[in-house]
Amino acid sequence: MSEFHARTDDPLLPVSRPAPVTADVFKECFGESLAQALDLGSWRQGVDLVREYARLQAEVEQAVAFESVQEGRVRELVFPRIGFGEGAPLEAGFYDKLTLDDIAAVHTGLLFNGRVACCDGTVQLHDTLALTVHQIGVCLVAYTGNQGSWSTRLFRRDLREEKGDPVEVMNALLERRSKRAGLNQPDRRDGLSELAQRAVMSFGEAVVLLDHSNAVWRLGHGSPAPYQLLAGVGNPDVAIESIKVLRRMIEGHRKFVYVSSESGDRDYLQFGQALRPLEYLVIGTLKERIEDVVWDIHFSGKPTVDARWDGELLTPQQWVLKFQNEVASQVLVGVYRASSLAPPQIFYAHREHFELAAAIAIADSVLLPDRGFPMLIDLADRACKSPYGGGSLRDMTDAAYASCGAGVRYSSERTNRPE
Repeated sequence: MSEFHARTDDPLLPVSRPAPVTADVFKECFGESLAQALDLGSWRQGVDLVREYARLQAEVEQAVAFESVQEGRVRELVFPRIGFGEGAPLEAGFYDKLTLDDIAAVHTGLLFNGRVACCDGTVQLHDTLALTVHQIGVCLVAYTGNQGSWSTRLFRRDLREEKGDPVEVMNALLERRSKRAGLNQPDRRDGLSELAQRAVMSFGEAVVLLDHSNAVWRLGHGSPAPYQLLAGVGNPDVAIESIKVLRRMIEGHRKFVYVSSESGDRDYLQFGQALRPLEYLVIGTLKERIEDVVWDIHFSGKPTVDARWDGELLTPQQWVLKFQNEVASQVLVGVYRASSLAPPQIFYAHREHFELAAAIAIADSVLLPDRGFPMLIDLADRACKSPYGGGSLRDMTDAAYASCGAGVRYSSERTNRPE
């Protein structure tokens, strides 16, 4: 999902924005000066495939040679130290015990007989000036078949018929619109869209995975504690209710494994580049992963839901901090590699069951050797996008407008899974 980057002097900044880059850093990373890159005289007209292939081949060969040397050094000098780093969990370290027999046992004993269920969601957006529709779908699957799907639609009506001075109404509308991105331009400054697209879907995934499956193991996509649920888009009710569900999954069920498809942590992935097939590392805990963002979470208003944690009344901020210190600390974070053809993947598991959790993630990922990513998550994603993705929402809204004699509204749709 693309980010909208505001000017640095904009008082309504999005959650993320690019860090400043100096000319020296640019030259160090790209091997040419920024002035050269901006000089169109150094560019080539058209496409010279022979020349481009030659340069690409040279760059790849150099990268592979460098990686081969670095891989040996990392395995020899870094892997033995992982368990001794400051603040490292007791389980931290390098694990290379998995064999093909272990993978086969997980396939037959857990995956293929339906003892592992996976949930994934999708959001489809129909965005016009008069009406924005968020269609959210969540599907639960296992290798024994589809176990159910759930969906909802949220209708955001900025242009609604209101009583009062029409000039004041339109001025208020303009003020609200100025705080939103343009049509089909995602912008985290807009809390309502963030709540509708990210938090609601993530909450639905967590509830379905926890409460609507009888499988022994639960497989999730992304992090077991996504930022959008902990932050609640500034809404204390969303954060508290979300943490209640996450706590039941982590402290109560415990037999889960989450795999991230687009992790932003390049440090973990660099460790993973030195792994060989069926190997994995445990590096840290979820507490460490979220502590940097927890302090930036702020809430507006007071909770209207039960804000007691085991009988103790807490503020929303205290809920988040207590979750970080007491619950997230039970989740280990690691990286594995399923195939020599595939990149490493980051996984999360409860510390009491992390070895079997890693085996499940790897066993499911070897079924997609080119991606090295759990195939069950892919199946859940496809099962979700089939009824809730594509042009289904557009077709329905166009038909509704046509039946009103309004014609087709100019809009475009996005089907996405926010990470």
